Amino acid sequence: MRRGGNEAELGARRGSYPIAGVTGTLLQMFRRFAILFCLILLGFNIYKGSDGELSKGLIAAAVILGLVGLRAAWGWTSARLGVRVCHIHTGGLVVTGLFGQVKHVVPWDRLAVLKHMSNLTPLLTFHRFDLVRTDAKPVAILVLKAKPEFVPALKRATELAGMRSEE
Repeated sequence: MRRGGNEAELGARRGSYPIAGVTGTLLQMFRRFAILFCLILLGFNIYKGSDGELSKGLIAAAVILGLVGLRAAWGWTSARLGVRVCHIHTGGLVVTGLFGQVKHVVPWDRLAVLKHMSNLTPLLTFHRFDLVRTDAKPVAILVLKAKPEFVPALKRATELAGMRSEE
């Protein structure tokens, strides 16, 4: 699965940025949908105001806080363990997998085109980068933020390497 060289050959590290997979994208969409559903349920409970609505409202608020807390805990844990990270180096980039193992090493000289696509809707927010390589299959990188630090860092690194990007 690892093609293109090793991490030591890529030079100094410029930065490390969290990325995601398809599962992370689906979980993001589920989490946002569940929070929206609980907020609507909480609004109806406040509007209706009958007996027993307090317990339903507390359950909806607990679900919202739990989902937000799980997201924060996963972000903290994944950053500490180096899970799903893209390391940008002076000579290329390294993509790690779910357990911190190196999945892809992409030197800049083997990169033909960088394609960028983004979706910024309330239920699903991501930036997808397809790194089209000359000697191997393309590598897809998914970032789940509206304005991640990764986007300008990758664009700057590819411009310094002389690559072109397609929007």
